[in-house]
Amino acid sequence: AFARAYTQSHRRISEIVHFMAWGGGRRPVAPRLRSRCAHLGLAVIWLAVCAAPVADAFGEAPKFLIATSPSTSTIAYVRLPDDRVRTMEGPVMQVLVSTGLQFPQGVAVDDYRQMLYVADPSLGKLVRYKLQASGDTLQVGKMETVASGVEVRAVAVDGLGNVWFTDEPNQRIMRVTAQMIEEGRTTPQTVYDGSALKEVSSPGGIAVDNFFVYWLNKAGGQGSGTLVRALQHPAVDLGGNATSLVAHAPGVHKLADNADKCYGICLALGNAYFSDEFKSLYGVSRAAVARSEEVAITGSFTEPRGCAYDGDSTVYVADKTENAIYGFAANMEGLMPGREMVKAAELQGAFGVTVFTDLGGGS
Repeated sequence: AFARAYTQSHRRISEIVHFMAWGGGRRPVAPRLRSRCAHLGLAVIWLAVCAAPVADAFGEAPKFLIATSPSTSTIAYVRLPDDRVRTMEGPVMQVLVSTGLQFPQGVAVDDYRQMLYVADPSLGKLVRYKLQASGDTLQVGKMETVASGVEVRAVAVDGLGNVWFTDEPNQRIMRVTAQMIEEGRTTPQTVYDGSALKEVSSPGGIAVDNFFVYWLNKAGGQGSGTLVRALQHPAVDLGGNATSLVAHAPGVHKLADNADKCYGICLALGNAYFSDEFKSLYGVSRAAVARSEEVAITGSFTEPRGCAYDGDSTVYVADKTENAIYGFAANMEGLMPGREMVKAAELQGAFGVTVFTDLGGGS
């Protein structure tokens, strides 16, 4: 990094010095002024080179891998090392939440607001916890209800703090907006309803970006769509305090239809990754315009479930039967099959997984 910073800085400053010394043209300025400009340029190079390692050191926010264990009714965590999955040997995770949950499955974090959202279908509601990091230790506050009267198995949060989730038995894609949460309103809005939209068929895993919501279907995926992408804001206006909306097909697009039942989905760079019921993890471009463009990233799992992107270069996938979470390098130019999976952590019955970035630096 030092050599790279030096080379880049030297090249850029040399161009500046040349411009200053020659006035931007062929005719040189006074020799004394040119000499002073050259010395100034060398000083700037030195400052840039010295600052580069310091910027790298202070720019790395602590990251924590968080996962659910439905079989033990707990949530666990481990702090990720700076070099992520490359040197990890599968450490056992520490307990984060040990009481109050029954069968936690999906999990998501809001880094900016330091919130952990948990989808436990046995609770009949969607809940969240305040996160607090200190060094390698992570703690949670008290449980809070975000959405009531729902059976939630998967959850996602967008950059504005809007919380999205699926209600599988009732065939609904739902949300609670950041404003609703702030006002304490826990009756969620139905954005897409399976009673009117065939692309909603026992929806499972869910993910969001700035414009779209993505979900997986756990029934009839090869007909309804294994992976579906839809506009976060359908053409029909939700209106003030509306709690239900039946959206129509415009803006709804099938990205893949290769499997009937899938579980976990995560977005990484320009791709969406999703796991099927047994063995395989697939990847497809988020901008795909035709179905069946998916790539089999690996078929080495036993029962893959949730997946999560660390915001840097690694995607993590939970394998329920192997009692472990694996990671692979996702910063590839194009989707490639046969990616090597490296064990990142061990957890009994690992199911949902997410990565929390402590923007406060562990303070």
